[in-house]
Amino acid sequence: GLLPALIAVVSSDSGDARVKALGTLWNLSLRHENIDYLVCCHGMSVVLAALQLSPKGSDSFKTSLTVLMVSGRILSAARDLFVAGGVEIISPLLDGGGVDGIKAAIILSFLLGKEESRGTQLSLLESKPQLTDLLESIFNNTVNGLGGDGYEFGNFDLVVIVAAIASMAVSDNNKAILSQRPTILLCLFQVLSLFLDDSPPIPYRGTGNSYGVGGGGQDIESAESAIESLQLLSFVYENDSDLRQHYKEIGVDVLFSMKRIMTHPKLSNNAKQGAQYLRNRLEEKTVPLPTVETAIPSVVEHKKHLMLSYAWGCKKELVISLQEKLTSFGVEVWRDETGSSLLSKMQGATDDIMAKAIELSHTVVVCVSPHYKASANCRQEGKYTNAMYKKGQLNIIYVMMDGDYYKSVDGWLAIMLGDSLWYPLWDAQQIIQTASEIVTNISACSFCDATQHLALPTLVPTIKPTTKTETSQAPNYDEVWTLLTDPSKASDPEGLTSYLSEIGLSKSSELVYCDEEIWNELVSYVKLIPKRALLHILKKIHP
Repeated sequence: GLLPALIAVVSSDSGDARVKALGTLWNLSLRHENIDYLVCCHGMSVVLAALQLSPKGSDSFKTSLTVLMVSGRILSAARDLFVAGGVEIISPLLDGGGVDGIKAAIILSFLLGKEESRGTQLSLLESKPQLTDLLESIFNNTVNGLGGDGYEFGNFDLVVIVAAIASMAVSDNNKAILSQRPTILLCLFQVLSLFLDDSPPIPYRGTGNSYGVGGGGQDIESAESAIESLQLLSFVYENDSDLRQHYKEIGVDVLFSMKRIMTHPKLSNNAKQGAQYLRNRLEEKTVPLPTVETAIPSVVEHKKHLMLSYAWGCKKELVISLQEKLTSFGVEVWRDETGSSLLSKMQGATDDIMAKAIELSHTVVVCVSPHYKASANCRQEGKYTNAMYKKGQLNIIYVMMDGDYYKSVDGWLAIMLGDSLWYPLWDAQQIIQTASEIVTNISACSFCDATQHLALPTLVPTIKPTTKTETSQAPNYDEVWTLLTDPSKASDPEGLTSYLSEIGLSKSSELVYCDEEIWNELVSYVKLIPKRALLHILKKIHP
């Protein structure tokens, strides 16, 4: 009952009691689970309202801003703050500069930092170039324990600064700026060194509330955010040799730190996977690293599986249900937590297993979501999948995990998605239909060796091959023609009509029954009809 009581004080009082309640919320917000409770109690909107009602420069104003900054690093709190109008209320504070300006920048990094710049819209660090200098100064003073009364910005919470850098570094434009700041990179490594050496927390300096600062051997969150930041910033360098040279010029032994991280008992598998990614890029391999084949049974030659590529943070339960439904249809599915009969689940040399999972795939299902785009590991996975697709070695199927996200996909994920078709998976009711669509798709996949074993679902019609000696009931050609040329089904009716005329089809009477070979040839040419329209036609031909 403490959090509801504190929120009640913040919403109803305007004096010292509010300031003290906000100060306690600040302290509590340094722990993840407390932020979740704060969100459940609608605390973000209450604190945002307190910020608006407090005179600028007052203790209530400053502490409200700090609570929003500390809490905003957690996705659920950032989402609530965004919905409550946080961007519109916080953005004007950027122009004021000083401590309020940098706090506003950090809050906005959690709300907007994961967005790629679009068109003429600049990324956060591009739009306010002075922010990078302020961020670098605060990070350096915090990680070296130089904050306090002698520093104009006082004390900051280390975990918030590192989380803000990780959030900003998702944007390609921001990461290009941050990667050229040696002090920021050195501070990230210092955060890792303090953690790996099990150092005590960074000492708090100065007067006032001694909340935060952090760092040291117990600050797991800061260490994992630092690893994520370094992994994201490494994407600036396409060539491994350029990345090695960059770190050599800075003068840090990144490779040694990454090896220690990979065996650290306190760190999550995601953090260790990020460390292994950097290690693989930085290690000059005179002797090959142990590969995944040494840890798993040999696989059956030429056999393939379907891989699910997704972000844990977005409707994971639907991905699991999709796996179960696909398996029931006879599809061999690899997912990171379960593996497949061909390859073990994600363990040990995770980068090797991820690469092997893609290489053993006839199809990779990419689960598109904001979480997928923001994840460094998903980006790595997606780019390798796309490279294999471009070489003609596998098929990619996209499913959309958010009903509105398809309107705003941008950055590297938008380039990968392009104008490809996708299937919906943001609701449990869509699982059966989407699984059926996927099975129908891979049943015609040239990479899939085992399609004859698939239990094709009845929801989606399959093409029944015919021979010259086989008689079939003739379809209703007029109905098929109407469907084929319906403007609501074809994205470009004029182009379709022109094409049909070119091949001698200008009216329904000229349609003929197609066997599988003719149908596949036709489909290969008629690119402008959405797949759902083709399936609709098939349902009419093969009821």
